[in-house]
Amino acid sequence: MNINEADFTNNGLMNALLTTQAGGDAPMFDQMFKGLNLGSGVVGAAISGSEALRRNASFRTSIANGDFAAVARLLNTTNIGTVQPAGQIIAGGTLRSSGLFPENFIVANPQFSTINYRNNSDSSKYHSLQTQVTIRPTSGITTQFTHTWSRATGVSGSTPDGGGITGDYRDLLNRNADYSVQANHRLHDFRGHGTFQLPFGSNKWIGRNTTGVIARLIEGWQFGTVFSVSSGAPLNVSGVNTIYANGTPDVVAPFSRKGNPAWTGVFGNYFGDQQYQRVPDPACAGVSPVLTLFCTKTAIADASGKIVLQNAKPGQLGGLGLRPIDGPGAWNLDANLVKKIRIAESRNLAVRIDAANLFNHPTLGNPNLDINSGTFGQITTKNGFRTLAGQLRLEF
Repeated sequence: MNINEADFTNNGLMNALLTTQAGGDAPMFDQMFKGLNLGSGVVGAAISGSEALRRNASFRTSIANGDFAAVARLLNTTNIGTVQPAGQIIAGGTLRSSGLFPENFIVANPQFSTINYRNNSDSSKYHSLQTQVTIRPTSGITTQFTHTWSRATGVSGSTPDGGGITGDYRDLLNRNADYSVQANHRLHDFRGHGTFQLPFGSNKWIGRNTTGVIARLIEGWQFGTVFSVSSGAPLNVSGVNTIYANGTPDVVAPFSRKGNPAWTGVFGNYFGDQQYQRVPDPACAGVSPVLTLFCTKTAIADASGKIVLQNAKPGQLGGLGLRPIDGPGAWNLDANLVKKIRIAESRNLAVRIDAANLFNHPTLGNPNLDINSGTFGQITTKNGFRTLAGQLRLEF
């Protein structure tokens, strides 16, 4: 994890940014930028420090959308409004120009960009109930069924989809808040396979009285299947980053976490008949008029227009948490048909036909679950198609 991450919650910066976002003037920025021109006039003479930030193209979008970590990171390194010595670039000159704020006001070690601390503080738990039923060869039938009912949880500190070494925690000082089901969690996994001797040939149900060539042609057929059914992967519903990474929204009205994927035309929708719509995030109504145009946050409302999900406030973790929704599940059935013809005492001719994804069933991709996207809930990908293969083999 990066222990040199920008701090904006313990040094008064967040309150100053909230004041700036709402259209007020924060004394901290009047002091920090006094005498500097950030592009709209000299702070202290023609404009306030907060107004200078609101009008600066490098800061205004992050301030409007409440991504204060991005503002803090930029303040720690930028030289906007300053004059640098010839042949030198002093990172963070804007922050330190007044002489009132120390070099480590935002990060602990400003002489370094990133300090990665590697440890094994993450944890995981796996619980499961595994059952298996096996039918040994009985009247030409052999089958096995396996069901796993499980739950994998932990603090992974990585990307929303799991994996990787970088600790992208939402809040570095509260890593346990990221405790959730893991990306590899599958609630149910059901698998099975079987072979069935078809009842064709001499003394069988069909062709009981056949002999000679006809008997050899119709006897010895074997049908096999391999199938699997599994729950979908747990997915993040994402919002803007309100602390550091993996922003999650707040639930403000009943929101169903169970999908009913339906495919219509070229797109599918994870929520089926439940039509959610994208509306302006209520927080955008509270920003300064100068910032209104740059507040791009949106919320999710139900069919009646009632907001159910909205972006969390700056500095707060969204109440929905990580990976609250299971994506579309998957099922598949493969089959094969095998016939062996004895052509001599120690030689057989085997004919085999394999069908992968026998029913040509598509597997749905994961939906877009970004509440700030215009395609929330849409599934735009699917894969899976039937393939056939034939073999002719001489066994000796």
